[in-house]
Amino acid sequence: MVNGDGNMSSQPRYAFLLVRRTEDLSSAAEGLAAYLSFRSPRPLGGDCSAIQGIWIDEDGVANLPSALVMPDPEGARRTVRILETTGINGIWMLCWLEAVPRAISRSDLVAALLAYLGHEEAETARLAARFIPVFPGDLTDAAAVDELRALEWRYSGLVLPSAYLDRDATLHLPGVRTDPKRAVTGP
Repeated sequence: MVNGDGNMSSQPRYAFLLVRRTEDLSSAAEGLAAYLSFRSPRPLGGDCSAIQGIWIDEDGVANLPSALVMPDPEGARRTVRILETTGINGIWMLCWLEAVPRAISRSDLVAALLAYLGHEEAETARLAARFIPVFPGDLTDAAAVDELRALEWRYSGLVLPSAYLDRDATLHLPGVRTDPKRAVTGP
């Protein structure tokens, strides 16, 4: 993986998609596929596992973060900068985080986005914002279901059914998945 300085990095990079409204999901999926296929004409490889989820929120798209403060397993906090964004400003943006030595979980990402937007975890059911976890298309169903259940338990009312990103850059959105065996709709 090449970092922002053009040097190879063994540290993983993660990304998330900010989308204005659920009605913009299809156009965001098309734009993401076009961008990812242009960015890397060969199969996606690691990029399909780097995209952690889709944050749907008009305020988030209008006020793009430049960094997020992530929870740390030891109880500390770590700031992770957003190095690159691309998309249609005000509608959808793909945000690439700087390479980090520790994994960024989907749960950490949701906590950081809630904190950035000034929300408390306890009020997630009342928010207009929503989160769609994105899993690599080759992830086992059991692993996806387990993580989805954990997210739904922690962020009740905030998490929508998951999406899948294939190695060919096709984002399969909830309720649109062509393979009914892979649709993960929750517990």
